[in-house]
Amino acid sequence: MRTPSVSIVIPTRNEGDLLAFTVQWIFRTGDGVDFEIIVINDGSTDASVQKLFELYGRDPRLKIVAGERLGPGGARNLGASEATGHYVLFIDAHCQTPPGWLQGMLTPLADSSVGMVGCAFADLRDPFASPSAGAGCTWGSAALDMVWLSPRAGVAYDVPLLPGGCQALRRDDFLSFAYYDLGMSHIGSEGEEQALRCWLMGYRVLVESRVVVRHLFRTNIPYAVNAGKLIYNRLRIAFVHFTPERCARVVDALKNVPQFSEQLLELAASDALKQRASWAARRKASDDWFFETFRIPA
Repeated sequence: MRTPSVSIVIPTRNEGDLLAFTVQWIFRTGDGVDFEIIVINDGSTDASVQKLFELYGRDPRLKIVAGERLGPGGARNLGASEATGHYVLFIDAHCQTPPGWLQGMLTPLADSSVGMVGCAFADLRDPFASPSAGAGCTWGSAALDMVWLSPRAGVAYDVPLLPGGCQALRRDDFLSFAYYDLGMSHIGSEGEEQALRCWLMGYRVLVESRVVVRHLFRTNIPYAVNAGKLIYNRLRIAFVHFTPERCARVVDALKNVPQFSEQLLELAASDALKQRASWAARRKASDDWFFETFRIPA
């Protein structure tokens, strides 16, 4: 049986024509790397997956797996469980990939100290624009609001956090410690939590800014999202990974947000404290080290 170098996992739900567009570009730009594409259909109700199958269903490199509305993190976990490659690369279903991008994303992982690699992003709607969204991200305040970092020229370099749009890892590392937290709600901050956990487990997180993926930055998600759950995910990050003092600062920063009390009560009834103890026993670095190293105000 063929064993690809990298398994490219694409979670999708109601992406319309963008799903086939993304897969088309991966086929066009994957020269020189043996890959498979695993599409997780996470409860689509449009014709996007059917169209993809009609266009590329005969290609042995493509596999379509049914999900159950797991959300991006859960769908990526499912995709990784189906993966056969040495590396696993997650990418959103609304992207345009450049030539050489796979090799660029995978090369830094030859260094065993590196746990995860991201790319620079540009706006898909402007094909001539230079990278504008940024490369890697950080938190802007104790409210854990995501702030893009500006791309830097040159080789791959350390960043504190990565969004969930495009990241590569060794598959064994993903399954061991870098899988997406199933206790997070449907969407929001799952990539940031994953990157934080990589640092706390003793691995570096890099951006290869010479790889520029064009990404559709939506103002509206094509399915319903509970805004309160975005707050839940930020609170869960704090409760699972932060010192009590830093966790209290996050709570104070979010306490006036609508649905805060409801989400805090839900968190208290969750497995957050169990997960906190589990990860604390494995971590190689402290959250104090992380915040001080990257000068994050939280």
